[in-house]
Amino acid sequence: MKPLYEVTMINTGGRDGEVYSEDKSFSMNVKQPKQMSGEDTKETNPEQLFAAAYSACFNSALDGVLKKAKEENTDRVVNATARLLKDESDGGFKLSAAIEVEFDGVAEDKAQQYVEDAHKLCPYSKMARDGIDVELKGTTK
Repeated sequence: MKPLYEVTMINTGGRDGEVYSEDKSFSMNVKQPKQMSGEDTKETNPEQLFAAAYSACFNSALDGVLKKAKEENTDRVVNATARLLKDESDGGFKLSAAIEVEFDGVAEDKAQQYVEDAHKLCPYSKMARDGIDVELKGTTK
C-alpha cells in the first residue's frame, strides 16, 4: 500500500537523549519520567509524545464523525493518557492508553457513540486495537 504521508524521526541517546525530524523542523530533548528516574525535569518523554499525537489524531477523526452527523457547535477537548506498564510475559514494558472526550454542545446520549465511532476511524486507535506493521532493519556504518 502506498503511504499518503511518511515521516522519519531520529533518536540519539534513548530516553535521555534527543528526538528530531530529518529536516530538523522538530527537535526535542527527551528524559526519563520522574517516576522512573527520580529526576525532576521539564523535558518531555516518549509517552507524552505518544499521548500528544494520539489526542490530536483522535480529535481529527472526531471531526469527521461530527461532520457526518451534521453536528454543529461541537467544541471539545480530547484527553489521551498513555500508561507505561511492566510486561510480565517478557520482563519488558508495554503501553496502554485511555481517551476521554469532553464535549460542549453535544447531547449526552450521543457523546459516547461519537467517541466510539471516532475510535473505529482513528489510525492511532486502529494501531492500538489491531497492531501495527513494523519493518525491522539493522545496519552498520
